[in-house]
Amino acid sequence: MTTEQQSRSDARQAIVALVEKDLEALGLTPTHTTRGGVSYRTLPVGKGWCQVLYAPEEAWPPGADLCVIVRWHPDKAYRRNNDTGHVPAGAEEHWRERTRATIAALATAGYKAAATGPPRAPRLHAQEDILVWRVPEDHEGAWPPFQAWHGSAPARPNLDQPDYRYPERNPLHLVEAVLNNSRRHWPAADLGRVLTVTASAVIWPPHAESCVRVLWQPSERFQRLPDGAVPAGAEEHWRAGVSRVRQDLVAAGYHVRGAERPMSPARDEDAGLLVWRGAYPHLG
Repeated sequence: MTTEQQSRSDARQAIVALVEKDLEALGLTPTHTTRGGVSYRTLPVGKGWCQVLYAPEEAWPPGADLCVIVRWHPDKAYRRNNDTGHVPAGAEEHWRERTRATIAALATAGYKAAATGPPRAPRLHAQEDILVWRVPEDHEGAWPPFQAWHGSAPARPNLDQPDYRYPERNPLHLVEAVLNNSRRHWPAADLGRVLTVTASAVIWPPHAESCVRVLWQPSERFQRLPDGAVPAGAEEHWRAGVSRVRQDLVAAGYHVRGAERPMSPARDEDAGLLVWRGAYPHLG
């Protein structure tokens, strides 16, 4: 791993650790103790509990200088029984009230937070995901737009709809089909490879009706060398490859968004894109 790669990895870990520390101070994470050489985990009582996941940069809100996903798990007394489908009385209120309380607590620590994306609820989902980010004090513009996912169907997959059944098509497979077809028309020049990845509902852009992550990766001859050196032509290869993938997806009727920070073969393993159908949001 190069110095730049290590720095990038360290920065991601530092972002997660920072939010974890603030959540711990707010009493929203498990406490860990060791007795007799055995580690024990104690969950907050009545609040549910939180864990922190790094958010891909293509999903960061406009102007954000950090962003994570805080995954809130309901208190065990209010969890759905997945064997019977039973949802305890008060689960909806617990979910709603504790999500609001968690968002409010994060605001006191200087973060912006919202349960973005298509709705989640205890009847259909095991936990709630909250997008948490920070922007400079002088940043202008409210985000997300008001009622950006109003009227949206519940987030999928969920406990009642774990997969897509005919005549439905999985959005992931639809994007894969577009990319597989478009690659047949690529010029002889090697333009890298692409992978499709499920996008968690919390990172869907406002007004999106379906969303997938696409990861573009450089061809082997343009990947960093073992000593960290970047091969000649790698920058041009990245620009041409990512540009062509964007072009093909837009031609197929998709909206595409990448990270605000320019991706670089010296720092990054791949370039991530959010690919969706639906209205194009104002992200500024």
